[in-house]
Amino acid sequence: MPDFSLLLDLVNSRLVLGDEVSDELGDDSAASAWLKAHGHAGTRAEIADARAVREVLVPFLRGQTDATALAPWAGAMRKRAELHDGGIEWVDEVDPALAIGAKAIEEWSALQGEQGSRIRPCAAADCQHFLIDESRANARKWHSMETCGNREKARRHYARAKRGVAVS
Repeated sequence: MPDFSLLLDLVNSRLVLGDEVSDELGDDSAASAWLKAHGHAGTRAEIADARAVREVLVPFLRGQTDATALAPWAGAMRKRAELHDGGIEWVDEVDPALAIGAKAIEEWSALQGEQGSRIRPCAAADCQHFLIDESRANARKWHSMETCGNREKARRHYARAKRGVAVS
């Protein structure tokens, strides 16, 4: 499967746990380092774009807004043909001020298919993470089976046991 790390890491870069906020793009220095780790220059424009697109992508992926929220970045993407001796090569042209968002939107688009989206929020009620489902059936629910999956299964088991339902 292609690399979708920018999109996944971007939407998972800010988590709120009670009164604690963990934001990898919270200050300019951390945001610049984060962008450099993802193959970008870490400029002020990229930092601003990463923060802006994240604020749109998270509610979009949770189904709280529609695709029109992505319009600024989608509108910034263009393909241009370059002629060579061997034929035509299509080259991406993106407004540099919207390049991070455009890349994230491009990754999101590649994750859409006949079985639905392969990127989605973790199904655990108390989790804010997103996951990319690489399973054949596109049925993965939790970003981590070790944490969220086990917790959710234990909750269901406890609820059945509390109701007096036989647990096997």
